[in-house]
Amino acid sequence: MGSRTAQDALRDLDGVLYRPADHGDEKLGDALAARKTLLDEGVSFRGVDSGEVPWLVAAEPFPVDEELTGRLRSLGAAIFALSDAVQDLYAEGHPVVRDHLDIGVPDDVRGLDLARTLDLFRLDVVVTDGRPMATELEELIGNVGKMHAFERAYGVPATPLFAAFARRDVTRVWLDDELGSYGPEMALMQRRMKEEFGHDVAVDFFSRFQDDGRKGWRFCYVKDFVQYDAAVRERIVAGSETLTNPLFPGYGTKGLLPLCWHQDLTDELTRRMGQELFDAVRAGTPPATLLPAAPAPETLDSLRDTRKRTVLKVMDAPGHPEYTWGSRGVFFGDTAANRWRQVLDAVAAGNIPGRTDAKDVRYIVNSLVDSDRYDIDFLHPREGTLCTMPRARVRLGPIFSREPDGPRLLGGHATFVNTSRKAHLGRHAICAPVRLATAATGDAPGAVPGPRP
Repeated sequence: MGSRTAQDALRDLDGVLYRPADHGDEKLGDALAARKTLLDEGVSFRGVDSGEVPWLVAAEPFPVDEELTGRLRSLGAAIFALSDAVQDLYAEGHPVVRDHLDIGVPDDVRGLDLARTLDLFRLDVVVTDGRPMATELEELIGNVGKMHAFERAYGVPATPLFAAFARRDVTRVWLDDELGSYGPEMALMQRRMKEEFGHDVAVDFFSRFQDDGRKGWRFCYVKDFVQYDAAVRERIVAGSETLTNPLFPGYGTKGLLPLCWHQDLTDELTRRMGQELFDAVRAGTPPATLLPAAPAPETLDSLRDTRKRTVLKVMDAPGHPEYTWGSRGVFFGDTAANRWRQVLDAVAAGNIPGRTDAKDVRYIVNSLVDSDRYDIDFLHPREGTLCTMPRARVRLGPIFSREPDGPRLLGGHATFVNTSRKAHLGRHAICAPVRLATAATGDAPGAVPGPRP
């Protein structure tokens, strides 16, 4: 660390508190090799120098023990069951379900693909007291290429994930036109699919969608089809049978998990899912509620009184979709009281804090779930020394697939930060693949959903 003071050494990386690692030489060689491999494989983000890894390089994979691996498997299977039950209720016209999932969805793409079910998804998971709590359901898996690079860098197998695409004969990726920054991810996927399975995968934007009979991975939320004109949407709908995932889950996966806490759905979901699976979903998701478009004063008062235990998330922001994914639209009540008042004023007005131009914004209120803390070793990006990020919060990103014999946990990654509650990827965050316990059991209780007839 040269002649700098200890205080300097702890704070010279933006958004990171760290210390020199104990016995750093033992893992340093592995960390340096991992960085070289990640760069050789071509990991990059827009706006980050191509000679740098766009996150802090972990010294090793994050080990997930047998108990947590089993709980993740159970939670994933239970969420498949929840998705199936909600989809059936939507098809039957249940008003609560439709009121949640149709928010912000263009009329001409509502109620489609109801005979096909969610096939692939990723959860955002906070680990608290050793238990997984799913805070988001993402049916766009934005880490596929990264999982290939992680395999090469750390030796954690990624074949199960790519085999899931190969089994579905995915030979196209249709990208949201606003997500061009995912180009490097898609390039890694293309290379892996060619090398391992001999599949030539074409990547193009939905604005140029044409159904040529090939199976395509839909990398765009259905509600964001609003960016395309009617003719493009008509082509997409006409070719929807070629898409994985189907259209329905993309209506509003952010609104799906709160439905398990809606009092008007408790009995119906329990009947359709079975008590054990329903209990598994509730045990693995924090309580959540969709706020009405115009929250009552008493609701806002309650949010003010319980701010230390509350998280607000943007569910729909017409014209501003960037606030509905990632961390931009997440607001923690565990902040200064005046800052929280500003957030609640924006909620009451249907705006986004600091963005009065955003109108008719809808929010979900979640109970705060705090992460267990971990000391994680990483490579200093400039000095090439091994450091430790102490007391880091974790967000796991496990990926699940619906396979012929039932749901399967395919792998995932872990993101660590220690200066924010928002554990999102960036130069301030450590990212690593998870190493699942192969001997773990923990299939979901009750009936485990496989493919529908």
